Amino acid sequence: MNAAPTFLTILESGRLRRDVMRPFPEQAELDRKTGDELTAELAAFVGDRVDPEEIDRTAELPEGLLADLRDHGYFRLVNDTGLGGRALSAFNTFRAVERVAADSTAVGQVLAIQNAVGAPALLAALPEGPLREMVASRVAAGTVSAFAGTEPQGANNAWPGLTATPTEDGSAYLLNGEKVFIGNGNVADLVAILATVVEGGSRRMAVCFFDADTPGFSVTARLRFMGSKGLPNAGLRCEAVRVPREHVLLGDPDVAGFPPPVGAIALQSALFFNAAPSMAIARRCLAASVEFVARRSINGRALGDYDLIQRLVSQTAADVYAMDSVLRWCLLDAGLADRWFERVVTKNLATVTAWRIADRTVSLLGGEGFETADSKRERGAAPLPVERLLRDARGPRISGNIDFLLDMQAAQRLLAHLAARPGSAAEEPADTSAAAGASLSPANRRHWDAAAQGIRRLHRALTTLAARHSSPEELFARQETLRVLGRISAELFAMCAVLARTEGFTDGEAGSRQELADVFCAGARHRVAGLWRRLAATDAQEPDHAKVSRALLGGSGLASLTRP
Repeated sequence: MNAAPTFLTILESGRLRRDVMRPFPEQAELDRKTGDELTAELAAFVGDRVDPEEIDRTAELPEGLLADLRDHGYFRLVNDTGLGGRALSAFNTFRAVERVAADSTAVGQVLAIQNAVGAPALLAALPEGPLREMVASRVAAGTVSAFAGTEPQGANNAWPGLTATPTEDGSAYLLNGEKVFIGNGNVADLVAILATVVEGGSRRMAVCFFDADTPGFSVTARLRFMGSKGLPNAGLRCEAVRVPREHVLLGDPDVAGFPPPVGAIALQSALFFNAAPSMAIARRCLAASVEFVARRSINGRALGDYDLIQRLVSQTAADVYAMDSVLRWCLLDAGLADRWFERVVTKNLATVTAWRIADRTVSLLGGEGFETADSKRERGAAPLPVERLLRDARGPRISGNIDFLLDMQAAQRLLAHLAARPGSAAEEPADTSAAAGASLSPANRRHWDAAAQGIRRLHRALTTLAARHSSPEELFARQETLRVLGRISAELFAMCAVLARTEGFTDGEAGSRQELADVFCAGARHRVAGLWRRLAATDAQEPDHAKVSRALLGGSGLASLTRP
């Protein structure tokens, strides 16, 4: 299978090439039918077993739900039928998680952990041998699994604090340390845990697999959050947990990164665990907005006739269309290692956009948006769970790393990639932005040209920044600059994905798609313009944030000015 075309090619050259973005990937008809059948099956399954408001009240999953998920094969969606799996494509797996999350974010995320970063997903990264055989046997049995990476000291340290020390005879490793915020951690039968191995004069990152009943392993706490109520999540501890050497997957010496291809799986998993629930929340908010506006009037005039209301509803619809577009680009017709840059920025695109939609929906619904579904039900009103959706929408911006850090890291990875390919811009063909498809509306052709200009400007900004800073350490210390550049790259990618997808439609809905694309791109251009202004400010005389921060952290008299 040839590598899928990638937006990174465009960023390397600074030229918006239509031949990279078109044709926009489409789901094959047979695969779409498989996904339709599965989502209908899941709708019935969830409807029979899950009361999302009860889960939200109790913060507990229904008794027997995990066993039912296992027995129906939903813990093996990505695996071959020989393991009892459904052999789903990446996009249909995403659709499955989204469909379940539409009823309960927590249940959808349980499904995501299992199928995106748990043992069923990690099996693809394991070489032939005892480790693969052990994990395959657990997958075939429907074992619940967890992937443990985050630690109490944070998720952004280069090396895990949890250590794997070789035994004297070299036959095993002894694990010592703690993990926190581990999805499925308190219900898992099989754990894959990140550790640092010091051996042979070098460090290696390792993924160690062991059963949860292994001596020395314990669940230290059940963790609960403001959203995703009911999600199994825990703190874990290893005290001399013995793992056979053959059950450890080692990374490259002195490379602070996942053993390949675990990194590609972990990157894609953020789309399933964070972006799929965000997509579900966004669609539900749109439905709630339409339902609310359709039944309300103000001073005898339909609410939908007012300018501001029309803007809010159209912006939400356009944002949903954009989220769907970038996710399709990331997951359709792409292998595990393809479109990695798009996957880096799409986690934020989806989760930040869903938060924007949820916040907008609460404002639109006013008191009904702030009111709980139970309260509405008690007074006979439609129990739209918008308040719960807002709480559920906040977590995905944190999970898988904080949104502002991911923006910064996206720019770091882009700069490192460009540095490794000097002269790539000169090798690319001439700019073809003017050849945007004739099927785009005049407004959208203008958006295409604006995106092309933005990409040229971004390329100049990146290359100029790199030229000014000879060392990566000096360059990467400019974190706010990188954050802004990462956010600009994401917005430009979203515009290009939306426009490329829209160009491909000539059916009866083509006009509506053009209008949605116009609304989204107009908003994106406003956001990008603000980001360019923010970028210029980072090179100007800014306030002394460091001085104020150090004074506060040092306990100086400045702190007294902020106390009541």
